[in-house]
Amino acid sequence: MNVLQVVRNAAAVAAMGAFLGGCGASQVPGTLGAAPADSTAQQSVRSWIKPGSTSGDLLYVGGDSQSAGPTTFILTYPEGQLVGGIGMVSGGMCSDNSGNVYMTSRNAVIEYAHGGTTPIATYRIPGASTYQCAVDSTTGNLAVTFDCPPCGYEDLAIFPQGSNTSTRYDAPDAYTVTYDNQGDLFLAGYSGSQLAELPSGSSTFTTITLNQTISEPGQVQWDGTYVTLQDLRSPGEIYRFSISGSAGTVVGETKFGRYMRRTNYSWISGSTVALPFSVHGNQTNQLGIWNYPRGGKAINIIKKIAVGDTGFGAITVSVSPSRK
Repeated sequence: MNVLQVVRNAAAVAAMGAFLGGCGASQVPGTLGAAPADSTAQQSVRSWIKPGSTSGDLLYVGGDSQSAGPTTFILTYPEGQLVGGIGMVSGGMCSDNSGNVYMTSRNAVIEYAHGGTTPIATYRIPGASTYQCAVDSTTGNLAVTFDCPPCGYEDLAIFPQGSNTSTRYDAPDAYTVTYDNQGDLFLAGYSGSQLAELPSGSSTFTTITLNQTISEPGQVQWDGTYVTLQDLRSPGEIYRFSISGSAGTVVGETKFGRYMRRTNYSWISGSTVALPFSVHGNQTNQLGIWNYPRGGKAINIIKKIAVGDTGFGAITVSVSPSRK
């Protein structure tokens, strides 16, 4: 099973249980440790990092390699040179301002330091299937979307920085998640014309109606100025929205000067954006890097990792701590 199939299967499960409206919160203890204790994050192949390669920014991308199996590849960014790998694959990834990388895997989110190959923390949601994550730059809080039949309608967990206890919400249409620079949380899911906002310090969601319908909502992300929402369906634009009250207004869009049949979840990092995509079929087996928000012609297109043919899935950029 390729990485895209894993992500799609997870999304299908989440769609069956998506809750459109209402909200609530509960305090639920989890498990926070230095390393996974069970099969949640068992590594399928050896993890490694090339000495001297961690001084710059790094691109983490889940892949399915013929020779290595399910792996999270570590590449220089934006050059795209392979310098390491973590022997597991996740359904979603995010990173924080210190370069720490968070990978969702089954019922947990596993944290790695920039360029590290050994987990430094594991945040668990027992009984859940975790999907996507985001870190609040103002508090260090970790937000995780998940599906958990035993949990009722709860599908968003927020872990305070370094805590093993999460506050859980029955969040509207939760799948991808981001924070803005004020600590406001935004969710996107299966409605292509709405976002949900959880303002900083609030426990009540606001529905944001967009003036642009997204055919197949993908990554929602704060780009430093605007909330962005990606359309996974061809031609795969990323839209920038100005949020005012309960309205989201398009102020621009990033178009890619390349045919794409399908795209996977993107990651914006400063003035660049990385995006897995396919030209033929549904497996996203190419990885492009573009100027952001300009788009147009790609800076770099990666078609194959040296260790074998690869399908690209979850993605994030770890900014070097030296550039913090």
